[in-house]
Amino acid sequence: MTEILAQIIKYVNGLDWSYIFTFIVITYGLNHYKATSFFYKVFKLKIATRYRVLIIGFVYGVALYFIRGYQLRMIESLLQSFAFALVFHKLLLEKFLKRLFQTKPRG
Repeated sequence: MTEILAQIIKYVNGLDWSYIFTFIVITYGLNHYKATSFFYKVFKLKIATRYRVLIIGFVYGVALYFIRGYQLRMIESLLQSFAFALVFHKLLLEKFLKRLFQTKPRG
């Protein structure tokens, strides 16, 4: 059991947390604040949210790869961070935010 826990801790420590949090914030902002209508006006394309998230994650990951001067072996960390961010955002954060900002009926 301790070996499994050690592997999980190693995995979590190997993630790029700054990428994860900034990716979630950027994606949330672009999907919820009229950016989708702007994108439609400019490109005349309506893209499903899941594909926008994939595109944003890919473009942001590539940009960080060059900005931070990552080496080729660090791509795996970015891909794992991207996958973790998708799961973290969809399963935990989105549900939490929905309940946090849910309007309660008066009466």
